[in-house]
Amino acid sequence: MREGDIFIVTRLDRLARSMYDLTQSVELIQKKKMTFVVLDQDIDTGSATGRLIFHIMGTIAEFERELIKERTQEGRERAKLAGVEFGAKETLDEEQKKALAEDCAQGELSKKEIGKKYGISRASVYRIWDTMKTDG
Repeated sequence: MREGDIFIVTRLDRLARSMYDLTQSVELIQKKKMTFVVLDQDIDTGSATGRLIFHIMGTIAEFERELIKERTQEGRERAKLAGVEFGAKETLDEEQKKALAEDCAQGELSKKEIGKKYGISRASVYRIWDTMKTDG
């Protein structure tokens, strides 16, 4: 990035997540004596009007992100109350976990081999084994 270059983004929200970060980025661009242009909102910080529009649009973009975040959180909470379960499904049932723990305790197979036997990763073998040891 050199003096006189034009820094172009398609949308403000593609550059930063918060108004603070956006302002910091644009200040850095301006310190390098570059022009900042946002294509979809016709913003050009080379003028006073462009800088004003930039700040207004940046604040609105941050507000929209916060609204989306709130709605997403509310939706997740409603889903939880409705009994929706999040996350990956358990690969092994309790019987398989007990058998896996027995295989680990016997020590005849490596954790990698046990993982292959049950179709899970070595890390999952260790996690299940540790859980079974502490939970019984």
